[in-house]
Amino acid sequence: MDNRVNAKPDDRYSVEAIVTEEGLDGLEDDWNRLSLSSDSPNVFTTYGWFRAWLRRLMVDEGRERLQPYVLVIRRDEIIVGIAPLVRRVVSRFGFRVRKIEFLTHHADYNDFVLGHDQTGLANAIVASLARSSEEWDFVDLRDLREIMGGTAFIENSFTRAGLRCQVAQESEVCRYVPIDQDVADYMNRFSGHRRRSVLSLRKRAIDAGLRARIIENPKQEPHLLGKLIAVDHQKHLHRAVPSFIGTYPEVFQALMDHLGPPGWTYVALVELGDRPIAFQFGFRCGNKLWAYAQAYDRSFARFAPGTMVLLALLDYGSQKGFREFDFLRGEETYKSVWSTEYHLRARFLIWNRNWISRLGAFAYFKLHVGRR
Repeated sequence: MDNRVNAKPDDRYSVEAIVTEEGLDGLEDDWNRLSLSSDSPNVFTTYGWFRAWLRRLMVDEGRERLQPYVLVIRRDEIIVGIAPLVRRVVSRFGFRVRKIEFLTHHADYNDFVLGHDQTGLANAIVASLARSSEEWDFVDLRDLREIMGGTAFIENSFTRAGLRCQVAQESEVCRYVPIDQDVADYMNRFSGHRRRSVLSLRKRAIDAGLRARIIENPKQEPHLLGKLIAVDHQKHLHRAVPSFIGTYPEVFQALMDHLGPPGWTYVALVELGDRPIAFQFGFRCGNKLWAYAQAYDRSFARFAPGTMVLLALLDYGSQKGFREFDFLRGEETYKSVWSTEYHLRARFLIWNRNWISRLGAFAYFKLHVGRR
């Protein structure tokens, strides 16, 4: 069988695969430069996000099963693009599969970190994957943002490289609220009864002493992580599942420490005196706010503290010039109440011509596809 690929190298670019933790250390400055200069900033593809989660997941999954596989694209010795990928070894019913994918399902949007020649750089990434096809059995790229004029050019890159590609739309959408007016005007979209109800709840909360504030650099707030974990624990105790932030405290501390100072993070906090009542841990990505993790103390449910957090963030976004508040993925009812707009995401499943790759992909897709 002919296993050759049709990926024609682009002489403008060279691609190197970084497969060790030590190899990542020298990428921080260039990676941060590319992330901050992107036309569509994405916190989930930053160096800080990748390193924080990689350290934890390599412990959880084992270094023999998970390693970085970061593709670094250079032009004239200057780093102009990064594909923040990993290689995992998974077993299903005794069948061992090596897959290339993004690091974690905790990221709602995945991207390549590319400079201005996005099509050329994407072609270079795909060509590199095609040339190294003996190192993997299939590629599973989940939660790709539908940006850059869609994802068709990525699909075309795989086809030209001689790789089989299946494209699907992710089932969960990401609902968002355009911030093109102040909160008072935005509330006019609701019925008179609902508008009066929301404003009445907000007034009751304020009269009871609850106050909301936005912390732009969580690193500067002493003991903030402990406050968030305490509230998050109450939320998950009610659901009989582990606290998300409490399960990964070192990850969230690293995100605060490394992404807070450059301006990627925020925490919206509702307090009664010094007591935390509700929070939202989120990200500032260009002119967009992304709501990532939130919880509230259920003993204060009568004040609708989650609504108080949301109104505070919409006020903040309007005042600071943000254009969009993104709830990220999930089909919770309150998201559809507040917004009818949504973003789509795509999933790419890629395998090569080798029979082992095709058999491995078949086994994995049939027995595992759709699971996290």
